[in-house]
Amino acid sequence: MAVTPVAAQFCLAVSDGVASSSHTQHCSKAVVKAISRLWSHNTKPTADAIHQLVNQTKHLYKRHGAAATLAIVVGELNSDRAVKATIMHVGDSRVYWLPKGATQWQCLTRDHNLLNELIDQQVQEQGRQAEFADYNREEMAGSLYSITECFALTSDSSYLSSEAPESISRTMDIDGGDCILVCTDGIHDLVPSHGWQTVSAETDLQHWLITLKNQVYDSDGNAYDNGTAILLRFD
Repeated sequence: MAVTPVAAQFCLAVSDGVASSSHTQHCSKAVVKAISRLWSHNTKPTADAIHQLVNQTKHLYKRHGAAATLAIVVGELNSDRAVKATIMHVGDSRVYWLPKGATQWQCLTRDHNLLNELIDQQVQEQGRQAEFADYNREEMAGSLYSITECFALTSDSSYLSSEAPESISRTMDIDGGDCILVCTDGIHDLVPSHGWQTVSAETDLQHWLITLKNQVYDSDGNAYDNGTAILLRFD
């Protein structure tokens, strides 16, 4: 897509179907449509609000159980015109941050998966606090990456008794020159963030994304999964 300037509040989100059925794309689409509806009504897109909207809609029976992840960034302007970003995610879609002048992207989100739950259990048994570097490990057994939190399509009458997925939210101040990338696992699984290029004020953002896409196709996985990435630079 072409680069689009944004000068006001913004909401950027990616949602990715979880391989639980052959209709997962309908769940990810429902999640994004719910966020769009909430945003257009000036309502904060929380996991609970998204969950309720997704399942107030009647879905075909064959689509019940379709599931999806989410990563979302909402940016607001403070009274002093500084930008405050609220980041929320469910599952293994992620948000990365590149501070101005930094040489490495930093992951801001902790995947909801079995491996990270086991790490939580381990550090609790050891009586210590987990460090962020403990999470989102790579090159582990595939079964350990099973998603433990996601949105799911249910019947229009059962959502009232079902729970919204657990979500993790954080708020941070953004400085001029900082960058944020919101992406699904079809990007970060195939091209880890240490292989991404940095971004400066002179970087052509569209060309940067095209380069990332080519890296995905040239990876060992050869783009076995679909992927979505949104790049944002604060000027």
